[in-house]
Amino acid sequence: MTDISTLTLITTFSSVLCYAIAVVQLFISHRANPQQEQTPAKQAFPVLGLLGAALHLLTITLDAIDHQGLSSSLFDALSITAFIVISMGLIAQTRYPLRAMLLPAFIIAIACLILASCYSDHTPILATSPGMLTHILSSIIAYSLLSLATLLALTLQIVERGLKDHREISWVRQLPALVTMEKLLFQLITAGWLILTAAILSGGIFIEDIFAQHLAHKTLFTIISWLLYGLLLIGRHNYGWRGTIAIKLAIAAFLALLIAYFGSKFVLEILLQQV
Repeated sequence: MTDISTLTLITTFSSVLCYAIAVVQLFISHRANPQQEQTPAKQAFPVLGLLGAALHLLTITLDAIDHQGLSSSLFDALSITAFIVISMGLIAQTRYPLRAMLLPAFIIAIACLILASCYSDHTPILATSPGMLTHILSSIIAYSLLSLATLLALTLQIVERGLKDHREISWVRQLPALVTMEKLLFQLITAGWLILTAAILSGGIFIEDIFAQHLAHKTLFTIISWLLYGLLLIGRHNYGWRGTIAIKLAIAAFLALLIAYFGSKFVLEILLQQV
């Protein structure tokens, strides 16, 4: 094992530890003081998250140095996406109280880091031209923005169900008002949809022979997702769609995108390897 590989394992463990401590501290603090907005654990949460994200980035960087480039394999791609989602969430946290929404993001990041460390088969990202680099970067950013939007949509769904069933959900008091969360949801979806548009256009121009590269189904599901997000934005603008219909459509669009981005990787790298 090379020195860089050893250092990568250390930074992976350290990042996982920071994320885990943040989750445990906030959970215990909330159970003990559900009414109290500011506790030492809640104040430490963004600091631990930021430290975990910095170590997460260092892990990705060291792995790229060790293998002479970023990896596009399933678990490495999930780890990179998790890092971007958490970074965006921490930035949003400076303006909105989103700790409750970041908790599942931290847990997902822990799983992604562990899986990438244990099972990753490094497959270098091939950006053979500026156009391909544009396609790859826009795809990753769009997916990350829409992942964060989906976490917010799922949070809204839980809140709305609680209100409909007249159940008091204590951690809801730590979230912004429903109107604010809904506004943030559509801001994220709009930005993600525009960047996804750029990813689709650049892919159509610069990717050659999508059938030979096993990209046909990925392209199909990406376009389905793009259409669903576009329909949601049109419905929001023209008909004021909100609440349940908006949340369900946002989740359905993300599921199509999830299949597009990671479905083929899962089949090629996991299922077919077992055959």
